[in-house]
Amino acid sequence: MTAAPMTASPMTAAPMAAARVMPGPAHRGAIAWLWAAIAMMMLASGPVVARADTNLTVGRSVERLLQLDGKQVALPTGSWIVAADGANDWSDPSIGAYGYLRTIILFRVVNDRVDTILEVNTNVLPTTDGWGTASDCARTDLVLAVIRYRAGWDGSCYFVTHTLLSKESTTVWHNARNFAAAKGWRLSPVSLTAGFRAADRSDVLDVRYHFAPETRGIPGESIAQWQDSHWMSARLDADPPRYAFARAVSDWAVSYSTMIDLGLKNRTPDRAVALPQIAGGQTAEDLIARRLAELEILRQAGTVTAEEYAEQTKALHDYGSGSSSGVPDIGVITAVKAISYRVIVSISHIFVDYYWTGNYVAAGALEVLQITINSTKFYFHELAWAKYMGVPRGDAARTLDFKYIGSDV
Repeated sequence: MTAAPMTASPMTAAPMAAARVMPGPAHRGAIAWLWAAIAMMMLASGPVVARADTNLTVGRSVERLLQLDGKQVALPTGSWIVAADGANDWSDPSIGAYGYLRTIILFRVVNDRVDTILEVNTNVLPTTDGWGTASDCARTDLVLAVIRYRAGWDGSCYFVTHTLLSKESTTVWHNARNFAAAKGWRLSPVSLTAGFRAADRSDVLDVRYHFAPETRGIPGESIAQWQDSHWMSARLDADPPRYAFARAVSDWAVSYSTMIDLGLKNRTPDRAVALPQIAGGQTAEDLIARRLAELEILRQAGTVTAEEYAEQTKALHDYGSGSSSGVPDIGVITAVKAISYRVIVSISHIFVDYYWTGNYVAAGALEVLQITINSTKFYFHELAWAKYMGVPRGDAARTLDFKYIGSDV
């Protein structure tokens, strides 16, 4: 006889089910510990996410690398002291929800003087529409201005100029100046500046080094206007000490610009970085050989193409390295276009004019009027179109300037 399977009655099943879903004291304690552990993990992970908003401690020393919001800046050898870290006064609604732009200022101190100032501007939150290049990279009145590439949202450029540091242009710079004063460190009123910008669709690194002339054996200067400085590119050829240091900084900027591109991608450079050194006593041939070696490094790294390398190598042999920017502005380009166009049109028009008039004098008079009137119309039409009517690509790298320490205009 087979026994029927045992089943629990309703009266006994309910307590059994209740025993399965209602934990006893031991289980409640384990669950409490589990929730506590989860809470501690969430609290512990909070600062990692918020590190982008955590300012560096003023007075702290940093060496070799400056880590910032998923990016890094390779520091030249030596100890760099944090002088200020805060939000930049800049704001641009066209960028969208960018959070805030962060400015960090570091000092490299020699004795009681700030030898070099490092100014870093970077975004905390990624964006979706790009940051573009700095307008200084396209100026024609600086010692050096180079746009390495500018395509889509990506851009990389660098320049060399001078900066009036006596002006308290931003809140962060005001705080840094107060920190230097409290330490008894002297600041140069005018510095030689090397600036760098690397940007892609989401992030930007804007880095500027301000070098004190006084610690390089060059007299300082106190001026009210940027144009009055002896560092103006047009005056450097007649000033050997300033010329030599401007050349050294320009040569240094060529190689250091690649470090900024690596830092934007949070990649650590494989070599140490040194500050620019004055190439005292070097002949022009030595300087050209040095620049050729730097170009070869850029070619091997793929930064410049073989065609660009050949073109720049030929320019070095033909013209030397030069000391100042000679990029023509838009007005010069437009004038050259107007002249070249006029030559072609005038040659064809003079035959047409003579065909209809049958008179050399009348044909010549008509051609003079056309050259005078039509060339003027063409010039201003082209200039206005280039400045105001040109329609850029939707993903073209914009020109965007932040608020910087001092003034370079």
